[in-house]
Amino acid sequence: MAVFLVWNFFSFIQMQRRTKKVVRLEDNIWECENISSPFVVGVFRPKIYLPFRLPEEEKDFILCHEKHHIARKDNWIQLFAFFLACIYWFHPLVWLSYFAMIRDMEMSCDEAVIREMGPQIRADYSASLLRLATHKKMIAGMPLAFGEGNTKGRIMNIAKWKKPKLW
Repeated sequence: MAVFLVWNFFSFIQMQRRTKKVVRLEDNIWECENISSPFVVGVFRPKIYLPFRLPEEEKDFILCHEKHHIARKDNWIQLFAFFLACIYWFHPLVWLSYFAMIRDMEMSCDEAVIREMGPQIRADYSASLLRLATHKKMIAGMPLAFGEGNTKGRIMNIAKWKKPKLW
């Protein structure tokens, strides 16, 4: 348990160093040169970090996605789940459920973006995910950060998405 907590602490310090030079766009939205993938970090006052020079249309997709994480309090849920995984580090089903939960959170936010912005954006949104994934240098295993992962599964989920029936 201590190894996972110490490893996460050092990952957090490394992320802090990477995001030292930032430019504020809005309240909790920051642009940073040293990152290649957008993410949300923090529990009490979560911040959205975006890489520099994102096209405006992509910025809209990403901000919508990341704001859904914040609105649903995914940061609290992920932190709690990470601590459970640290306590039960020896149980493979706990880790399996932890990573499945993160995957489901990402796909759920993707679906929320499509629901909010319309199904016509699926191709552009998928291309944006793919482009961001090719430059990925995200720090793995951060319980306080939502990064983009499982790009192939997310794109396939977006392609199969259908508007839910009213009933």
